[in-house]
Amino acid sequence: MSTDPELLKKLIDDDELESIILEKEGSRTIVKGIAIDTSSQKTKKPVRKGWLSCCCKCMLFTMLVFTLLGVLAVGYAYSILDDVVQHLTIETDSPKKFPIVQMSDAELQKIINRVEDFVDDIEDKEEDIEDLVLTQDEINAFIGHSDYLRGNLMVTLHKDHIVEEYSFPMDILGYDNRYFVGNEYLALNSDGQKDLLEMKMETEATHEDWFDGPLYFMQFQYLITKSKEDEGENMLKLYLEQGKFFGQEVSEDVIDQHQNLLEGLYDADDDDVEAIREVISGIESVSIEEGKVVVKARQN
Repeated sequence: MSTDPELLKKLIDDDELESIILEKEGSRTIVKGIAIDTSSQKTKKPVRKGWLSCCCKCMLFTMLVFTLLGVLAVGYAYSILDDVVQHLTIETDSPKKFPIVQMSDAELQKIINRVEDFVDDIEDKEEDIEDLVLTQDEINAFIGHSDYLRGNLMVTLHKDHIVEEYSFPMDILGYDNRYFVGNEYLALNSDGQKDLLEMKMETEATHEDWFDGPLYFMQFQYLITKSKEDEGENMLKLYLEQGKFFGQEVSEDVIDQHQNLLEGLYDADDDDVEAIREVISGIESVSIEEGKVVVKARQN
């Protein structure tokens, strides 16, 4: 691009303009010593993408680490589960099956209504409340309505004794032809000084290389006392006398603490818990008889 020095002298009164060199760079005219911006828009700065790339790499690395940790955790949990299943279940092509008690939905609803009416009568402090009787067949009928429990669990009621027999298929966990087979019982008895409740669970799997004995055995002392705050309210107390879980016995130090295991039931300030306490207080006795359970309400 050519310029006329004489013309520049007329435009700008300066003796040094004779040595000015004009250069053309894009749409920007540069005068050595003087810069004149003739572009209508500002030049955009280049976008720096380095930090974005670094963040993406960090995120991918973090996701990879968490995924790896998750896989390891699942693998470890599965190894423990596999060990438990192998020890506590048996493999058989002829699993044990139990009789199924059939009842219609309407018949089961009548049982539910009977229980609800009994509880409502206690809460309403009705007079002459009839005993609530639940038979062995009625209990097993509810079991028969479960797709998983049907034929795999049965309850039998004897004098002061409830027995549950089970044979649960482990295909729900991916183990075909393996079954969790055994029994457990709940018994009420007395040693002459204390009323005791016992619970015990055993399996057909021997698991001798893991531990000896039942899965658990618990013996409690139970008693009903009057509340200090409300003399008309019955309080149920439960104290651990003996305990054994997976071969490990409960220490004497824990038993000697003689702590009421139902203490939280009477300390909680909750409407639902209060309703449970009210129902317990309204029950005179619960007895296990041959083929049935009988619940007697306190008569007002």
